[in-house]
Order: sequence, then structure tokens, then C-alpha cells
Amino acid sequence: MVEVIMICILVIGVLSIVIFNKIKKKRTLNNPTYIKLNNSVNKFLREIEHYKTMYFRYSVKEELRIEYINDFKLLSSHPTFVKINKNGTFAKFHDIYKNLDHFVKEWNEQYVTQELESNQAFLSDIDGKSLDPQQRKAVVIDEDNNLVIAGAGSGKTLTITGKVKYLVEKKRVKDDEILLISFTKKATDEMQERISQKLNIGVEAKTFHKLGLDIISKKFGYRPDVFQDIDEILDNYLSNELIKDTKSMSQIITFFGYYLNIPKDMEEFENLGEAQDYYRNIDLETLRSKVLSKTNELKRQKVTIQGERVKSIEEVIIANFLYLNGINYEYERVYPYASSDPYRKKYRPDFYLSDYDLYLEHFGITKDCRVPWLSEVEEKKYLEGIKWKRGFHNKNNTTLLETYSYYNKDGVLLSELEKILKSSGVAFSEIDYGQVYENLFAADNGNKYFTEFKKLIKTFIGLYKSKGFLEDQFRQLHQDGRKIENNFLKRRTELFLSIVKPIYEKYQKYLKESDQIDFNDMINLATDIVQNEETDLNFKYIIIDEYQDISFSRFKLIKEIKNQTNAKILCVGDDWQSIYRFAGSDIDLFTSFEKYFGYSVLLKIEKTYRNSQELINIAGQFISANPKQIKKELVSDKHNSNPIRIITYDKSNNMDDWKLLQSIEKAIDEIVYLNGESTQILILGRNNFDINVFTDDKNDNNNAKDNEIRKRYRVKKVENRVVIQYAKYPNLEISFLTTHRSKGLEAENVIVINLENKLVGFPNKISDDPVLSLVLTDLDTFAYAEERRLFYVALTRTQNNTYLIAPEYGQSVFVDELIKKQGIKFDTLTGKNSLVNNPNCPKCEKGYLILRENTNNRAKFLGCTNYPLCDNTFKQIALLDNYITCPKCGGYMVKRNGKYGVFYGCTNYPFCKNKFNIEGRNVKASYEKI
Repeated sequence: MVEVIMICILVIGVLSIVIFNKIKKKRTLNNPTYIKLNNSVNKFLREIEHYKTMYFRYSVKEELRIEYINDFKLLSSHPTFVKINKNGTFAKFHDIYKNLDHFVKEWNEQYVTQELESNQAFLSDIDGKSLDPQQRKAVVIDEDNNLVIAGAGSGKTLTITGKVKYLVEKKRVKDDEILLISFTKKATDEMQERISQKLNIGVEAKTFHKLGLDIISKKFGYRPDVFQDIDEILDNYLSNELIKDTKSMSQIITFFGYYLNIPKDMEEFENLGEAQDYYRNIDLETLRSKVLSKTNELKRQKVTIQGERVKSIEEVIIANFLYLNGINYEYERVYPYASSDPYRKKYRPDFYLSDYDLYLEHFGITKDCRVPWLSEVEEKKYLEGIKWKRGFHNKNNTTLLETYSYYNKDGVLLSELEKILKSSGVAFSEIDYGQVYENLFAADNGNKYFTEFKKLIKTFIGLYKSKGFLEDQFRQLHQDGRKIENNFLKRRTELFLSIVKPIYEKYQKYLKESDQIDFNDMINLATDIVQNEETDLNFKYIIIDEYQDISFSRFKLIKEIKNQTNAKILCVGDDWQSIYRFAGSDIDLFTSFEKYFGYSVLLKIEKTYRNSQELINIAGQFISANPKQIKKELVSDKHNSNPIRIITYDKSNNMDDWKLLQSIEKAIDEIVYLNGESTQILILGRNNFDINVFTDDKNDNNNAKDNEIRKRYRVKKVENRVVIQYAKYPNLEISFLTTHRSKGLEAENVIVINLENKLVGFPNKISDDPVLSLVLTDLDTFAYAEERRLFYVALTRTQNNTYLIAPEYGQSVFVDELIKKQGIKFDTLTGKNSLVNNPNCPKCEKGYLILRENTNNRAKFLGCTNYPLCDNTFKQIALLDNYITCPKCGGYMVKRNGKYGVFYGCTNYPFCKNKFNIEGRNVKASYEKI
């Protein structure tokens, strides 16, 4: 009986629980919170299904994440809701929301795969061409922000054409809902022809210039007059008006005297030769020499007719400081007391201050009295030399003042020099800046010394206005400049801003008075109109070609259009080919794309149809030396075992161009031999004037040999091309372009000229100036970064071979890099007599020893090709024919006579006392036994 009662109680309990749970579940299902959550979850799942049918964009994902965050939190805090949900939608919602990133990635991969399969035939016939797999993905992927990195010759124009056709024909986007932009009229015309005429699609390709004018004219009913010649304003100001402004004039002269070039810390160089490469063709003539040459005072001042040139940029700064402060000096005057040391040359202190009987030496040492850029023995010799000079002055009771290279590193060379001079009783007096300016700059209309400076000013003002800065922004830039730690660069920046501000004001005043705007004004005005929603734009897609050339003002306009229309953006370009900094392009807008546009998909088109795999391997390794360039793995089906050929020539006489022409002819002969006379050759130069090597009116220094060879060529302009006719091959198609103008083009064969290590060679040594960091998003500080990209463009224009024509010594640092870091072989016209067969200079480690002659006594000696920075010399000219390197110090073993007969001793004696006997035996054979 008890058992029955217990069973009944248990059954009643279970039934009660079941009844209670049913009542509870019913109440829950009727709970407003549950009902609301259920509706929301179902809405979320419906939206998910909808967006899965297209590319699931990041913005949509984030909107969903924000919209349903409270539902997710509520469901997470009510686990019973999941249990009583019959159809499992709550659990599904919870899983999807929690792992939304993962699911979206998976769905997008599925979408892309399905889209590629369903459009396979379509993507195989874009203007008669089939897209490769990467191009196809670039067409169908439809993120909010898309950056397509297209390697040289990879078919980016075809990809853009395919995208436009896909949007119009497959996604039913209207023609006027696509904004298609390129940077040049030529590029837009070519794009327009391909899309409009060949594909019969009505999408209009525009330049930024036309886009801006269209927006402005639609707002105001007229097109403004756009001024494009800032050079005219600059020339007039610098040549005519500045002479009336004493303050600005003195600032210009001070900048040129001290700050035009930026000394690099010598500790950054591995050897003296690297320093020579860096400073090669820096103007080492002093201001005093330049001014005196205008006033015919050189002879009276006993300065050589060639002018006064010093040996380093730091010495230039010191000499100019002395001159601009009215302190008379003599450079390298012979010291009046003779030395009895047979191993010492005639002593010539750097500077002699004649009014005060003071000597000034600038010693190239670090704070810890080291010379790490020299070899061990050369460092020892240099430091011994300092010690000897100090002792020699002390012995003869003459006063020696000293400055050091580490002053430059700390940015205090000028302030320390001023302190040393004043403490020694040297009086300072101001010179006539007006006379200096008139003699130095105005007399030549500024052309000789102002050309590159004007480029810097022009670039700065362009970038300044591109950022949307107004006049009052100079105050902020001055404040930013004061934060620079290096005193030299700080003062240089402040001085430059003080110089450029009145020029900017003059320019702005001219624009206002002439009722004109410049390109940046136009773009900025168009941006303001869009920002204020004063135009009705309906774009769904913005496609930009050559995006690596974007400037900040252009970027702001596009960003405002995108913000107003919510258009998706596709930018196509190649950061390896960003070469228009001088025109305002800002590469950080490309390399940091997501920072400026928000979440983005980065796609790559890496198959090139122009170059061989071997060439793109070489060019890719070269451009990737700059770590800021985006990595790419370019591939090609073409192969060429020797795609880059380097042909060198002897340029011992800078006036002789016939040797350069012979090297070019050697390249042409080889091209014709390999491809026949019907082939095409594109000759690329760094500058417009590089074409002059083929003409007979280059300058007044042409010799008979130059003119004889030039007669073989006829240069003429045909439409927009410079055509070269070569008498030896009259049917050969040869044209000339600057490398800048060649971007986007290709030729069957390419020859690159002007590959010299000089100011206007390749690289052109007007590198990005640090002051530009004030008006750029992020200055690329890698050495010759822009020029490296330009050289990459030159290397990759060819369908077959690229020929680099360079001097065998003093060649471009880029050619030198290809030879030494990538092992590319070179041919030389001089054969066994090539300079590279001469002994290396053991002091700077990069120069070669060549035969020279003393101008006074006609005595022969060997000197370094890196003179004046490297002043190493040898009396033993026999080293040219037979030289042995000292195994102990790196000097050379030369024949000497001793009390025990003939022996070979080191040229670094007495610092190196290595020797060995070789009398009656072959020199090199004897050395090999040691």
C-alpha cells in the first residue's frame, strides 16, 4: 500500500512538472521579449540569406553586427529561449552572429567561385581576350573598397575594361552610375575608345581635371580659368623682385650657403668610396669663388681660374660661413714651416685666416676619435696625421682651431664654428647680400643655381595646396619644424619655410588678381561643393586607373564623392611605378590604402604578358630593396636567359660622347642581329636633354670624333614622338622618350642612356627633400626611392631585352647595384684596357688608380678616381702593370732597395712593415707562395 502511494505521489509530481513546464513554455512563447526576439532573429536570418546571394560587403556585415548586438546579448543571457525554440532559429542566429567573420569569408569564397563558373564564357571574351584567374577575381569581387595591385605589363587596362563590362551587362549598373577616372587625357582617350567604341558601352572616362571642372560648372554655370604656369611667377620673383627684399634675399643666400645640401653622417658609410658615390657631383665650389668669378676677381685673389673647390660638403659649409661673415681666408695655403718627415706631403691646413694668423682644420672623426669608414691601417694613418698636425703647430707656435665631422652628426657644425671663432677673437661683419645675390643669381637669371631649388619650391607649394592648407598653416608648419631634434635640419626647415611663404603669398595674389585658380584650387573647390551636398551625384561605382599617382587633393575629392553616394571603389595601380612626386602624387595613399578608405580588399594581378620571367626577377629584386614597396610575386610564361645587358664605355674625357655613341651602336647591332632590321627600339633617357647626344648642336665642346659619329643620325619629331634615323640601318624604327613619358608603354627592345653617377644622371640626385615631409602624409626616406621606381619603369618597358649604357667608372649607383648585388655581367668597349682592370684604391676601397700628371713639374703619379674626396696617391706608376695586394693591410707591395738588396715593401710603410724578397723571381709567382 505504501509503495502504491509513493508511486502515485511520484506520478503526480512528474505530471505537475510537465504541466508546469508547458504552462511556463506557453507563457515564454507569449512573452513580448521572446516574440520580439523571435521576429528580430527571423529578420536577421532573412537578411543573411539575401546578402549571401551577392558579395557580402564589410559595411553590411558591420551594420548587421551593430543592429543585432542587443539581440545577441539578450539571447546569451536567456539560454531557455534557445531550448524552447522549435525550429532552431535562435541557435542558428547565435552561431552565425558569434562567428560572423568566419561565415562571411566562407560565403564570399562560395559566391566568387559560383560567379566565376557562371560567367566563365563572358570572362573569356573581353574585347576578344580572355582574363586570367587573378583578373577574373578582380572583376567579380565587390567589396566596398578594392585595391588592385597590377604589375608592369599585367593587363590592368583589360581588367578595368572587364570590370566595366561586367557591371553594365551582368549586374545591370547604368552607364552614368559608373565614374571612371584616369590621370592623363591620353589614357582616358584610350580607355574611352576601348569601352565606348569596341564594347559599345556608354561609360565616360574622365580625367580629374574634367571631373573637377564638370562639378564646378554644374554648380556655378561656367568653367573657371585654370592657371598652369607657376614657373613664370617663380622666375619673376626670384630674378626681379627678390633684389628689393633684403631679408628674403639674405635668407636665400644663407640657404644656398649652408643648407642646400644635407651632409650625411659619415658613420653611415661602410667606406670612403660609398661617401664618394653619395656626394658625387655635389657642387663643392664655394660661394666666394662663384661671386668672384662674376666680378673678375679670381686672379687678384690668387684663386685658380677653375674656381675654389673644396674637398667635402662640410668644408663648403665652413668656407661659406667664413665668407658670409666677412672673414678673410685662404684655402689649403702651404704652411710656412717645412717638415723634416720624409713620409709627409707638403702640409696644407684646410683654412688660414690671414687677418688673425689662425689655422682651421676640419677633422673627419667621431666623438670617440675614430674613423670607422676607413680601413684599419688608413684609420691609423689619419689619426696619426691629426696628432702630427697638432704637434707641428705646437712646435712652430702657430694657433690651430679644430672642427669635427661629428658636429655635423649632432647638427651643431655652424654653432660650434661660430663659438670657436669668436672665442679666438675673430670679428664678424655682414657682407653686401645685395651684391652677392646680383652677382650670383640675378646676373644669370637664376638658371644656373636656381633650377633645382625652384623645382623644390614648386613641389612644396603644390603639395601644400593639395593638402588644402591656407596661408595661416605656415604658422603650424613652423611649430612642427621646431620639434625636429637635429639642429641643422631644424634651422634648415625654418629657413625654407621663411623663404617659400612670401613666394606662396605672391602666387596666391597673382591668382586672385587675374581671377584664376590653379589645379589644386579647382580640385579643392569641387571637393567643397560635393562636401556641402550642392550637387546631385548618383554614382554606384568609382573606378580609378593609375591610382599610384593620386595626390591628397584628388583623394579628398574621391572620398567626398564616395561618402555622399556610398559608391563602391576600385583603384588599380602599381606602387612600384609611382613616379610623379613632383606633380603632387603621394605614394602613402596607395601603400596605406586601408588607412584612408577603411576596410579594403587587396587584390594582385601578378602575371605579366610583356617581360620575361628572368627580367621581372631582376627588376623585382631591385625595386624590393625598398621595404616600403608592397611585395609582389610576378610571373611570366616568357623566358630569356639574358634579358638585361650592360654595355660600358670609357668616359675619361667628359667632353667625348663618341664613346657613348659607340656603346649605343653596339647595342643596336646586337638587337638587329637577334631580331632583324624590322624590329622596334625605344631609347629612354632620364631627362629631355639626353637626346642631345645624337645631335650636332649639343654644346660648343664637341670634338671632331663626336661630330663624325653624330652625322650617322638624324633626329626629328613626328607627331608626339622623337624619331631617330640611323644611317647604318635606314629601315630600323628607333624612337626616344624620357622614362617618365614611357610609363604605360612598351617596345620590342629598350636602350637606357645617361646612366652616370651625376647630379642629373640616373638616378637624378634631386632626391625627396626632408622639408616635403611637412606636406606629405608619409615621406619615403629610402635613398632615391622615387628614382628607383623610375628606373624600374625603364627596365620593364621591353618585350625582349633592356640594354643599359653606362660608363665603366662613375656609373649610376643603380647599374652598380645590378652588377654587384645581382651579378649581372657587363661588356666593355675598352676590353683589356678597361678601367676596371686597374688596381683599386686601398683608401676609399671603391675608386680606381689612374695615371695623373702634376701641373707644376709634370711628374707622373697614380691618383684615385674618387678625388677630391679621396686624395690617395702613389709615386709608383708601375702598379698599373703589375700590382700585388699586401696581405696584412690591403695596401700594395712595391719594389724597394735595401741594404740586403731588392725587396718588396708595403706602400703603407711605416704603418705597415710587411715585406718579402723577390729579387730574380717572378713577382706574382713569389707572392702566391706566401
